[in-house]
Amino acid sequence: MDVAEHFRTILRGWWRTIPLALVVAGLVYGVSSRRHPQYVGAAIVQVVTGASQTGKGSPQQTALVTDGYTALATSTSVLADAIKRANLTITPKTARSRIQTVEVNALGMILVKASGPTSLNAIGLAQGDIDALVAAVRTQQQRAAVADVTRLLQDEQRVRAQLAALPANSPQVPLLTAQIRADQGARAARAARPVNQVVVLTGAIGNGQPISPRPLRDAVFAFVLTFILASELWVLLSARADRFSTTDETEMMRELGLPVLARVPKGSPAETVEAIRTLRTNLMFLAGAGRPRTVAVVSASPGAGKTSVAVQLAESAAALDEQVVLIDADLRKPEVHERTGVDRAPGLTSVLQGADIATALRRSRSGSWLRVLPSGAPVGDPSGVLGARAFRQVLENLRSMRLVVVDTPPAELFADAIAIASQCDATVYVLDMKTSRKRAVRASIEALRRGGANIVGVVVNRAAAPRSSTEAEVAA
Repeated sequence: MDVAEHFRTILRGWWRTIPLALVVAGLVYGVSSRRHPQYVGAAIVQVVTGASQTGKGSPQQTALVTDGYTALATSTSVLADAIKRANLTITPKTARSRIQTVEVNALGMILVKASGPTSLNAIGLAQGDIDALVAAVRTQQQRAAVADVTRLLQDEQRVRAQLAALPANSPQVPLLTAQIRADQGARAARAARPVNQVVVLTGAIGNGQPISPRPLRDAVFAFVLTFILASELWVLLSARADRFSTTDETEMMRELGLPVLARVPKGSPAETVEAIRTLRTNLMFLAGAGRPRTVAVVSASPGAGKTSVAVQLAESAAALDEQVVLIDADLRKPEVHERTGVDRAPGLTSVLQGADIATALRRSRSGSWLRVLPSGAPVGDPSGVLGARAFRQVLENLRSMRLVVVDTPPAELFADAIAIASQCDATVYVLDMKTSRKRAVRASIEALRRGGANIVGVVVNRAAAPRSSTEAEVAA
């Protein structure tokens, strides 16, 4: 199924998919409209490192510190403090689920968003979280400073104890005295050193509009999604229903109104040869129609195997010492000359333009009575050439032959097949069990009949398995 047929199938099934999508959209709208509204509050803080306050900071250092404070903003201790500050009656776990996003950018900005059942609730949680974060960072920095100063003070006290134990004239006294002065200077420098800070740039605010539910948006999304899924399911079911899923002759006859003349299996070459012999026999003893002298081999689409059937049928008939001619009338994409090992030109197009048919006929490499009339050089208007009086004259010039088999282009792509089949005594329709579709096959068969073709039966190519019973029965 190509893209155009895909969309045509969707359009054919609109009366199923659109009502279903509307029902689903209505259900989603009803469910969504009953949900409790959720509001959002947002606040922005900025991380300022101590090093950046002295002009010695770097973006990498700021990003590293900001990452740490971003994680701190959703820690259990900060969330518990935020709940207390916002006067909420929720757990830290619930608060963490309501902190929707904590985004960090290269400038050390942290955007905190919180949701809640009311706008005040959401704003309160967001404001409580940033206030708790500021307090936690401040406490964290103060503790770090106290720890450093305490360590330096303890070191100074240790040195003073050593100094007190020495005599006044000891040579170590100046060294210990200098170390005490150094500790005092370091303690003063640590106390004066800038610390990391979290500065509130924008307090928590909200727009007063709920972020959810949005029944109309949800309903539209549900409609589109349901329509797409239902349409694709309809296409899948239509494609499966359009396949020939069985090898039962009665189904073929019921679907197409034609007898099955032969089934060419996917098995061994011997089984294929036997199937072609069955086709040859059926054509020789068509009930109520007489033995056809000219037979067109047609299929709806390329790849169905019509050329293989045409070549093998001609070779099988020639094996009976019959005078057989195989004509390649597929002027669009000829293959017979390659299958039979002859030159493409001169061929049918030369004869249609006035050349002697005897100069264009080639002996098949099989060595039998089979003669091949290849397609010849390309022409600009194949349908016009084949539908004109000239092609009928070609067939008349071969009236001395016992059988003329004509390979044709795909019927659903070109009108050439109709022009050819209408000038032959009988038409054999080839369909592939895997690739052929019922709709296309029925349409092409109907077009052939309207054009005057005498379709005598169907050849099922690449059938699943050879049939055990004879297929030489001819429909009445």
